Amino acid sequence: MNSHIYSAARNSFLPISTVSLAALLFSNGVFAGEWSVGAGVLAEKLPYHQYKTQFIPLPIVTYQGEQFFINSQGIGLNMLNTEKHNLHLAVNYSPLNFNPSESDDPAMKQLDKRRATAMAGIGYQYHADWGTLSGEVATDILGYSKGSIVDVGYQYSFQFNKLQLIPSVGMRWQSRSFNDYYFGVSQQESQRSKLREYQANSGVSSYLSLASHYAVNDNWQLFLLGRYEQMSDAVKDSPMTARDYNVLVATGVVYRF
Repeated sequence: MNSHIYSAARNSFLPISTVSLAALLFSNGVFAGEWSVGAGVLAEKLPYHQYKTQFIPLPIVTYQGEQFFINSQGIGLNMLNTEKHNLHLAVNYSPLNFNPSESDDPAMKQLDKRRATAMAGIGYQYHADWGTLSGEVATDILGYSKGSIVDVGYQYSFQFNKLQLIPSVGMRWQSRSFNDYYFGVSQQESQRSKLREYQANSGVSSYLSLASHYAVNDNWQLFLLGRYEQMSDAVKDSPMTARDYNVLVATGVVYRF
């Protein structure tokens, strides 16, 4: 069984926030001591009112050691790393943010910025012939939201010669403070924007994704990822949001040494 590059932002996603993109893009496994570099682009349509589609460059640098790993969103330490079990600590970049200037809605332009942050947590994976179960708990260590997330997921890999497909499904709980920072409307913001004041509660979202990898040769690999997330009631009831789902697509190329 191959070991996986794993960290906190399959978080993103979500949004991709704390579940690492690396876990989706590189779930096909890397061996100890292996480096990878690459580049790609991510397109994400966040649920904010009249919010522009976000196009984010993806520089990719990964390393997997017996105890230490690096990916493009953070670093981590394996506390347990066997054929079936992986337990790790990780610190990761969580890209979820809101910039008022990116919305075409005049009311939304009156709101405060919500900043991207760093999340630290502990994650676990169980690898079996029938797939991989994963779980993670992480919290905002920069203090922007002061929030936490809990994520559980399942994925299975299908191999078709040079093509690998990895569907996954999962659920994520986001704390009240996490949701309120990114989707709440304060009294001061309400007065400026005329949007109703809103305090978001905690909530559970669900997601589906499909990652595909095509091995051009032993070193070069192309990837394509699609992800759909059904938002929790706490998020979709916010006056900041226009719909109850989030969509993400990423593509790029990776070179393995």
